[in-house]
Amino acid sequence: MKEMTSDNTENKRDNTDRCPECGSNETETGDTHEHCSDCGIEREPLELDPGFAPANPNPGAGADDELGSTIGPTNDRLFRRLDRVHRRATSSKPNFVDGIIGELVNSGEGRAIVQAASEIIEKANAKESLGAKRHALRGIPQDMAKDDAKQYRQRLYAAAALYLLYQSRHDNRATILMRQWNLDKYDLLAVKKMLGLLVRGEVSSLSNRDHDAVVARARDIRHPLSIYRDHLAGQEGQVVASSVYARAVEIIRSMGEPVMDGDEMSHPEHPEPWTNHPAGEIAGRAIMMAMLDLGLSPQSVRELHRNYPVYNLDAFLDRIGSQAREGDFEEEA
Repeated sequence: MKEMTSDNTENKRDNTDRCPECGSNETETGDTHEHCSDCGIEREPLELDPGFAPANPNPGAGADDELGSTIGPTNDRLFRRLDRVHRRATSSKPNFVDGIIGELVNSGEGRAIVQAASEIIEKANAKESLGAKRHALRGIPQDMAKDDAKQYRQRLYAAAALYLLYQSRHDNRATILMRQWNLDKYDLLAVKKMLGLLVRGEVSSLSNRDHDAVVARARDIRHPLSIYRDHLAGQEGQVVASSVYARAVEIIRSMGEPVMDGDEMSHPEHPEPWTNHPAGEIAGRAIMMAMLDLGLSPQSVRELHRNYPVYNLDAFLDRIGSQAREGDFEEEA
């Protein structure tokens, strides 16, 4: 009888430990709660941090000390932040975000990039708990071990934060890490977009619109673009010229280039081979692409080029003509 009572007690305890939503008994540590590993709902609140309580204000070297495991007192704000990041990433029971920052620390990136990427992760997590998100990912098959799936998600967030910085012209190894960590490209783009929305306007390292180089680049592109518009107005009329100009601005922005005051300069998600070429060439190609997009003929494009010739556009015009001939042939066929 005692044995039966003991079994019932164990069964009740086992049922209590299981997630009420999906039945799993696996959990992960978040920032404030334990989360179900499978569905992500909050299970139990974490114990409050009792705060700093030094056991020995002048500790000597001991068996537990590790050379280089901490950063000493410093007035450098960046070093203080990296010390906090390092201590979080190497704590005895790091939570999900600590694991992301740990991947950043161990990624081989420099300290400034690690700091900026960590800020993105922390501010995004303050908006929505990253550990609780359980969206379907192409890179996690159903039979993947839980620890491997968790690391994949953490590396995905780390690479996505780096990729956001890369698009804001902070060079790093985001695309190399994507291959090195075997991250699915579409997973990376989806998480990058989600992080970008969460931290929009809140991370200074993701904005360069006020940098002198960006303002100057926009001015350099806008000048020849305006000249093209004026020539096109005389050739096709003001209404057509204004429509082509507006479309060209959209094209230039999609290339990651600034054209108007307040525009950002970024690496495009799908780089064209002519990105970062001289400003006049950028403006010329954008205008010509806009003309074709709006239904103007290749002959009209060539006429504009004769009226306002720009260096390095002859090969581009030849390619336009070749594509137009192939299109005409396909339509006739």
